[in-house]
Amino acid sequence: HANLIQRGSRVEYYYQFAGPEAAIGTLRSGLEPLLKPGQSILSIHSRQRTVSAALNRAQGYLQLASLMAILLASVALAMGAQHFSETRYDTAALLRCFGLQSRQILAVFTCQLVALALISGVLGGALGWLLHFSLVELLAGLLPDNIPLPSAKPFFSGLVLALLILLGFSLPALVQLQRTSPLRVLRRDLTPTPLSKNLLYLVVLVMIGALMFWYTRDPVLIGAIVLGGLIAWLITYGLTALFAVAIRILGKHSSLSLQAGLRNLSRRRLSTRLQLLGFGLTGMAMLIILLVRGELINTWQQQLPEQTPNHFVLNVLPQEAGAFAQHLKDNNIQAQPLYPIVRGRLTHINGAPIKRAVTKESGEEEEEALNRELNLSWSEALPSDNRIVAGQWWDGLPNDHERRVSIEQRLAQRLGVTLGDELRFFVASQTFSARVASIRTVKWESFQPNFYLMFNPGGLDNLPTTYLTSFYLEAERKALLKPLVQQFPAITLLEVDVILKQVRTILNQVSAAVEFILLFVLAAGLTITLATLITTMPQRYREGAIMRTLGATRRQLVIQQWAEFFAIGALSGLVACFGAEMARLGIYLKLLSLPYTPNPWIWIIVPPLLGLLIGFAGQISSKRILKQSPAVALRE
Repeated sequence: HANLIQRGSRVEYYYQFAGPEAAIGTLRSGLEPLLKPGQSILSIHSRQRTVSAALNRAQGYLQLASLMAILLASVALAMGAQHFSETRYDTAALLRCFGLQSRQILAVFTCQLVALALISGVLGGALGWLLHFSLVELLAGLLPDNIPLPSAKPFFSGLVLALLILLGFSLPALVQLQRTSPLRVLRRDLTPTPLSKNLLYLVVLVMIGALMFWYTRDPVLIGAIVLGGLIAWLITYGLTALFAVAIRILGKHSSLSLQAGLRNLSRRRLSTRLQLLGFGLTGMAMLIILLVRGELINTWQQQLPEQTPNHFVLNVLPQEAGAFAQHLKDNNIQAQPLYPIVRGRLTHINGAPIKRAVTKESGEEEEEALNRELNLSWSEALPSDNRIVAGQWWDGLPNDHERRVSIEQRLAQRLGVTLGDELRFFVASQTFSARVASIRTVKWESFQPNFYLMFNPGGLDNLPTTYLTSFYLEAERKALLKPLVQQFPAITLLEVDVILKQVRTILNQVSAAVEFILLFVLAAGLTITLATLITTMPQRYREGAIMRTLGATRRQLVIQQWAEFFAIGALSGLVACFGAEMARLGIYLKLLSLPYTPNPWIWIIVPPLLGLLIGFAGQISSKRILKQSPAVALRE
């Protein structure tokens, strides 16, 4: 017997469980109703604040990337379905001539798309399966050895999602296709009666929202994305109207080729709006992913700087505090301030027992902490990682010797504590009260001493006190620890190098995951760009052939195409910037708990950059206009 447990000792017991996620979830559901006061169920998301913050933000980012992928796929399928429908008007007219009814025509083309979706879904699932093993092999140095094999659930859920997206966004185009008149066999200019545009847009919006909710179950994230999309749509309408006015004003001062390219956009206003919306939503999705990824990685890098404290010292006796601080200074060890520690329990809020505000079923770590003694402290200066969000720190209050306390923001919210409330504490058989003077945020993920409750100087006088501090010490200077412990034998020295190393490893893992997800979303964005351009090519071929027949030179056609594509790209860049900023506002504040600051650089960089990218892509896609004979193009 080591006799470590003595009268007054604090003893905690832990049971650790490991297993499949579903089994752990079942176990947790069964244990939660059985918890007694002082008991709780902990996980990496609720216990390790540094790791928890990183994992929660990474999870939010991955959800965001998934939504962006759904959004991009929806835009691509909507564009592709419209192109699919327009290229099959003649086939639908022939089928009507052969006696097929409208619903039969709808069934024929629906079966084609379903078969295409099944084939694509199976191929995509197989590709995802192979990429999983490739990524695991590539990230072998960052991942644990016992990575579980992928289950069949993602494969089938992806297949169902592909079918839902395809049918949902193809249905308006298919319904229009079934309305093709048999007279189109004789009159090629006869097109089906279009559906109500407002109804079409409403169906698309409802489908996107439903798919996002089915996939994430996160209304805040969905609301931010839908808000960004709606703003992008409104900006699209406004920009096309302003652009038409600008062309009329500036058209007289530009070349004929430039005027022709810009007037094409004004003349085909519906097509221009669809292109702007397609490119704008694509740019918005890619901007959100890029900007959020940068903010996340910067936050993680700042979370654990190079000289993060790797040693904690507890139980520094009051009579040794001055000598201890001098010893650290003499050995050139940069330490945090010595914080006094008083063990106490919060018992009442405004005279009401704390148990009325805190229940064992809540399960929150902050509330669970109130079922045991807390570390109370006082300080003249506000800790560097703390920020006052309500009230004032001690230097802004009158020196009337009243006992005051500052409370952490989340704890105050959960307990319903506001400025001026009276909190009662029990410390070492003594009871005293303090009035709430301020509410502050605490950076829990930093390896710094942090406290839920901090008192003004003198607020904890004449109570049993020890001191706590932390400092950073390089590996080659570890020899300084031995004389420190010998000179102050009562202290407890904790080395957290191993914990810091593990935390940095986890941050590297989630950073790598974020980087790879970014690549997939960018690839999807490029696919959308090409799909959008391809859908407009047949009309451009005919217009180019007519222009060449009327005597237009290759140079004039190139200038016309560049003007049109660059204008579409630049305007789409503005749409993307508006939508991305509005979506980021909601995502940062509600999902990732990051401070939001507008990014002025995207307004300068994105519109011209997207204009150049769309311009180059459009030139490559429309080379056929310059090479093909006008006679061949007109016969097609």
